[in-house]
Amino acid sequence: MKTFILLSAVAGSGKSTWAEQYRLTHKNVFVVSSDTLRKEITGEFSNLSHDKEMWERFSKDIEKYRDASEDVTVIADSTNILNKFRIFYGKTVTGFDKKILVVIKKNIETTLETNKLRSEDRIIPDKVIESMFDSWEEPDEETLSYFDEYIVINKWFSSSKVKDEFHYKS
Repeated sequence: MKTFILLSAVAGSGKSTWAEQYRLTHKNVFVVSSDTLRKEITGEFSNLSHDKEMWERFSKDIEKYRDASEDVTVIADSTNILNKFRIFYGKTVTGFDKKILVVIKKNIETTLETNKLRSEDRIIPDKVIESMFDSWEEPDEETLSYFDEYIVINKWFSSSKVKDEFHYKS
């Protein structure tokens, strides 16, 4: 089965950690991360100067990994805090047997706190996170109609393996 998972959450809320934890505990999982692609293209996680190129590669990588196997999960790791972006992926990502929307909801205090635990080059300014909380849209009926499953994660999770091998400070 080919499964597409679209992550949706404000910056710093744990999308990449969730994706990595999922990848480590399931077979044939590929994570396409806008942050990682930005770093590859520009040398910095927060450099938005080549975003057109980054988003083109983001879409192409989803397709590349989709075609890697008959039994594969591709996770799209980017904020997607507005329904128009969720709908875009729901409509345009094709060739999957199942599409899942995963929304990670943490309160602003916890998000700001855990953001500070990231490595220095991944810390997001508080104002950016606060602005995203102000802009956040709950998935509406139209958005959910493009997905076969909708999962909401309301609590923080931790995995020592992810923390040891991923982007947290030592």
